[in-house]
Amino acid sequence: MTARSSAADRRRPTPWDFVVALIVAAAAVALLFLLKQESGNFLTATVVLDGETIAQYDLTALTGPVTLEVEDASYPLTIQAEPGRIRILESSCPGLDCVHTGWADRAGQQIICLPNRLVISLEGTSSGDIDAVTG
Repeated sequence: MTARSSAADRRRPTPWDFVVALIVAAAAVALLFLLKQESGNFLTATVVLDGETIAQYDLTALTGPVTLEVEDASYPLTIQAEPGRIRILESSCPGLDCVHTGWADRAGQQIICLPNRLVISLEGTSSGDIDAVTG
């Protein structure tokens, strides 16, 4: 006698199981499109010297390079901004860590020249960049 038990029948997927799986997959795809970041970068660079804002650049709107000579600093320096990025091009401060930092091009990045008490902060959104810590 080869009768199947009711427990074996319950383990077999039913058509409703496939419907539920299809709904879950469709919801996941819909969430991917709804939560997708806007395309493009929207970056603003703020230059602060000794606690006072001396310049602010909309890096998204720039069409070419812009240079800022900061002569009021303890160690004069030159800041260069281009569409979507900014850096300290040259400085007379010791160590030149600010120059070696290179280009900043993502929201949340900072360039700091400690001897000059100068901070360049980027604010806004960057597309395609995922910066998260999971645990």
